Amino acid sequence: MIARGLTISALAIAAMAAMSAWGWMMTSADAQIPVHWSATGEVNRYGSRLEAFTTMPIVAIVISLLLAFAPKIDPRGRNLAKSGPLLMTVWMGTLALLVVAHLALVLSATGTLDPESPILPRIILIAVALFLAVLGNLLGKARPNWFVGVRTPWTLSSDHSWDVTHRWAGRGFVATGLVGGAAILFTPVEVGLMIFFGLLGATAIGAVVLSFLAWRSDPDRETYSEAE
Repeated sequence: MIARGLTISALAIAAMAAMSAWGWMMTSADAQIPVHWSATGEVNRYGSRLEAFTTMPIVAIVISLLLAFAPKIDPRGRNLAKSGPLLMTVWMGTLALLVVAHLALVLSATGTLDPESPILPRIILIAVALFLAVLGNLLGKARPNWFVGVRTPWTLSSDHSWDVTHRWAGRGFVATGLVGGAAILFTPVEVGLMIFFGLLGATAIGAVVLSFLAWRSDPDRETYSEAE
């Protein structure tokens, strides 16, 4: 599993490097390139070629190495290994989002896409929504660990809280991804954002509250079983 993840990561990072090389050749040395957008798609910060074309590939490298070594450095690494589909979804999904975002940045830097085009935030947000829907479908099967999942003080101190919280949060993320993604696609950006972030916020707050309540009802809270 980890070897496959590293192979896919290497291909994704190579693709990002190729995008960066093309963008570097297509822009001047003193070019000021859009590197940050508001949620509604307005450019709110510019940067140099170095920043624009290296930041996301470096982030992809760091995340890939961190997740590759996660099962070895997690105190509950056996559980993380049992949650392989979730770990790979987080890993590959994050890489995919970085590739999409980097492609959008390079295309806007080279003038292929208008940096102020409303299509850019929609592309990124729809990609995030799809990622959440896929992630939510796997959350309920995750075993307690320190790297992926809903990690609150209470889910990390109670296996019962972890299980209850992840079953609920999984449904919430699926609903957020599907309904929020549709809202972003078919409504004005501002309206879609309100719906998407409203659902996401409700799911996150609900998961935190539920994790505490489930922890309180667990007589074995704050203990770990070695025989899992």
